[in-house]
Amino acid sequence: MTAVGSLVAFGLVFLSVSLGLSVLLNAALLFSRGALRRTGAWVERQASTAALVLPPILALAVVAALAVKSALALADGSDHCLAHGHHLHLCVRHGAEWALQPWALASVAAAATFVVVRGALSAWAHALAQRAAGRLRSLGVPLGERHCHLVPSSERFAFTAGVFSPAVIFSSAAWEVLAPAEREAIVAHELAHLAHGDLWRRALLGFAAALGAPVLVGRALGMWELSAERICDRAAAQRVGRPSTVASAMLALVRSGPPPLAPAGAVFAAARHVPQRIESLLREEPDGHGRSRRLVLLLSLSAGALCVACAVFAEPLHHALETLLG
Repeated sequence: MTAVGSLVAFGLVFLSVSLGLSVLLNAALLFSRGALRRTGAWVERQASTAALVLPPILALAVVAALAVKSALALADGSDHCLAHGHHLHLCVRHGAEWALQPWALASVAAAATFVVVRGALSAWAHALAQRAAGRLRSLGVPLGERHCHLVPSSERFAFTAGVFSPAVIFSSAAWEVLAPAEREAIVAHELAHLAHGDLWRRALLGFAAALGAPVLVGRALGMWELSAERICDRAAAQRVGRPSTVASAMLALVRSGPPPLAPAGAVFAAARHVPQRIESLLREEPDGHGRSRRLVLLLSLSAGALCVACAVFAEPLHHALETLLG
């Protein structure tokens, strides 16, 4: 019972910290969206990534600091729990009473169920996309570029699918309607998704989002996806030499998206977010790649400092959370 109670207690800590940080970081992300957009797509991509992944990482650091602190206190005989009986304890020895709190059990069980179901659905979606991409690839013929395949179809589509064995699939109808330069632009765009690992990164971000604040994490994921598309559009424009060629290629495909392979996130299609992407292309917005590196360094140092702070100030943090939750 003690082990179950301790798991419930530390699970509540993780949920509280992760949700709280998710609200703060994602609200800051949305508030600064205009400034990020002007700075460049790479900065927007890295900022939205941080808003999604930092809350669960830092929440895990808090839990680790509290668990280690509790274990060390037991080892050296300085356990304070017996002197503080007015609340429940975040302790590996005296956490049994948490298992007797219906609200605590329900909260942790509901969160765990949500994460498991969300993860299972995402994995299933990616499995379906992988299988469908493999079947289409077997029906088509290779194009000049690696991983690119042309399949016979009367529908216009071009998309990238497959986390473990990625493939770029073009329909014959889309290929025929595009001019040679537009074909090259779409190929370059889809290959950029592969080069950046967008599919597996999106899968990991989707899992991290399950541990964050509802609604807000959806906005952050949407921002990440749009920035990823704009980055690939810029790569395509550099390949063909004219942003207008990329824009015209997108317009040629906009009337139909990819076939129903899987939900959004398992497939990157060339006909998504078209109005925003064309506006970004024609305005020749900066990519912000250099600034994004500095942002990643700053965020990494900040996250590291917070993890160290959790370890150094584990005692007051332990008492604060114990009082708040217990």
